[in-house]
Amino acid sequence: MTVLLLGGTGKTATRVATHLKDANIPFLLASRRGPDAAPHGYAAVKFDWADESTWTTSFENNNIETIYMMQPNVAQPWVPMIKFIDLAKSKGAKRFVLCAGTSAALGKDGMGRVWQHYLDTGVEYCVLRPSWFMENLTEPGLVYTISKMNKIFTACQDGRIPFISADDIAEVAFHALTDEKSHNCDHRILGPEILTYDDIATKLSKAIGRKIEHVKLDDEGRFQNLVQAGLSEYFARFMTDLELLAANDFEAGSNDAVKKITGHPPKNFDTFAEENKVAWSP
Repeated sequence: MTVLLLGGTGKTATRVATHLKDANIPFLLASRRGPDAAPHGYAAVKFDWADESTWTTSFENNNIETIYMMQPNVAQPWVPMIKFIDLAKSKGAKRFVLCAGTSAALGKDGMGRVWQHYLDTGVEYCVLRPSWFMENLTEPGLVYTISKMNKIFTACQDGRIPFISADDIAEVAFHALTDEKSHNCDHRILGPEILTYDDIATKLSKAIGRKIEHVKLDDEGRFQNLVQAGLSEYFARFMTDLELLAANDFEAGSNDAVKKITGHPPKNFDTFAEENKVAWSP
């Protein structure tokens, strides 16, 4: 059995690959850049959601039964994803694990449609619904504003978020992909603390030794801020809407899902900040 990891250069897929490697389970990383972007020694293949001719390459000479899926950055992403699921099933795939998000709702536009398709087709499945990634703060845009401007811009206001590390998400995904019995459910994956972005700014200030400010933008201000940063209007609106939901405590919550599935509690933000503080150096 080979595990196919779509979004193969993303935050979670590469971490899932490390778990698979350590467990001696064959895997294949699939991304638009293919082998050129894969870590050294990791099997990889080119895969582009916008080019269906690349979809079948993964199945050539590979016994793929299990697939890890991430939402592509395209309008109506569920359309190509559902089409791919049907193709993968025809090629012998039996289990699908989707990393969605808090906003995914069964049957609703977005990853909820993909989730519904799993149920409709009777495949083994698991839908991961993590809160916001701590690692988003190490993305180029936020690294720039934190390291050069000492600021974090959001429309989250005082919304509370149980930030989660990609390390914990990947470990939960590994279990969902490889456990003998399919999970056949969704997992809400939450960090151990419920934090506002003001809290995040305070914790970053302590870790890196200088004051970081959280700048609270309104709806239109945040949308324009993201467009100016280079995001498409579709994705800028998507991200702004998520932040507006967070401002109303849509993300707030707590559970012990990570500990139940992995055997240990999730990483806290102070540990993450200490591990990554060099990323925010001026």
